[in-house]
Amino acid sequence: MFKLTLFFSFLLSVLGSFSQVIEEVIQIDTVTQIIKVIYKPTIKAAYYFNKVAVFANDTSQIAIEKSYNNYGQNGLYKVYYPSGRLKIKTIFANNKINGEWTYYDYKGVIIIKGIYRNGVKHGYWAYKSLRIFGRYKKGLKNKKWKRIDENEKKYISHYKNGVLTRGEGFGNEEAIILHETDSVKIVTQKGGTINDYNEEEISKEHQQAISFLTNNLVFRRTIKKHFGGGIKKYFKNEKFQFMMSSEIISSSMETFLKESQEGKIIVEKIDSLLKNEKNSLKKIFTDEKIKENQALPNYSTKTDSQVEIVFSETNINLLRINVVWNKKGKKQKFQILLYFNDEGVLKGAEYEKP
Repeated sequence: MFKLTLFFSFLLSVLGSFSQVIEEVIQIDTVTQIIKVIYKPTIKAAYYFNKVAVFANDTSQIAIEKSYNNYGQNGLYKVYYPSGRLKIKTIFANNKINGEWTYYDYKGVIIIKGIYRNGVKHGYWAYKSLRIFGRYKKGLKNKKWKRIDENEKKYISHYKNGVLTRGEGFGNEEAIILHETDSVKIVTQKGGTINDYNEEEISKEHQQAISFLTNNLVFRRTIKKHFGGGIKKYFKNEKFQFMMSSEIISSSMETFLKESQEGKIIVEKIDSLLKNEKNSLKKIFTDEKIKENQALPNYSTKTDSQVEIVFSETNINLLRINVVWNKKGKKQKFQILLYFNDEGVLKGAEYEKP
């Protein structure tokens, strides 16, 4: 009887520990993501052992795998999307990331890849979604860095121990958190928080467009020319401060169709679509509200900004954006047209001409 009671006490203890929901902090380059998980019971049977966590809202799906020995976290570390696809893969040594670190999107495409040494960036890094490439030395940018814009133009900058010595620099790269349907909370390095996500998510094209608006140098110069010097106050540390609208509107193509007729379109792919798909584009992009996506405002870079971004859906490889500045009660608009290839990768941009 005593043994039976002891067994049930042990069983309840194990089941109790397995059902405990933990908010696990996942480091994704310069930002952190918090996901709710439940750790499976760990049985130490050897010098090395693994810890496995499942998603709290789907215990059939592995969320995290960690390797340990008697001295702490050592070995392979993996984080997964709710679909089962790999999200992060790296190696730990003595409780710190040591070696190659890779971040994948939910389709398995590499977004960021780099090298850590003792928990610090040290070596070559490729921010593939931003198309920025360069080296870190002890956590600081060092030597040559390269950025390729949406028109395939290359920009070179040089750094020495984190200090820009030549070129314009690219600001601070930030990982874009990609989701499927997991409920998460994102915390920036400075402590800012993006609210929980639940059912609605945003498209891969919208994610890239947000990164483009936040970081793109050509866009920054062009919008300043369009609106004048007053718009400068909405750029902080070289990053655009805007509020995302939840409304998705099929903004008109008339401006760009006219510019195509006048020979003002620079990006060949965009010009070709404007000419060859003219009638279809007129029928699709009609200035009508299509729907709302309540996840979009969570991607605002400044929630109380007087500059609002309104997206269309992506159709015929094109995405229309309106930048609306509420200046002293009067709304001024700047139109942008983005081109995505058949794989959904941003490849070109056109701006409303003066």
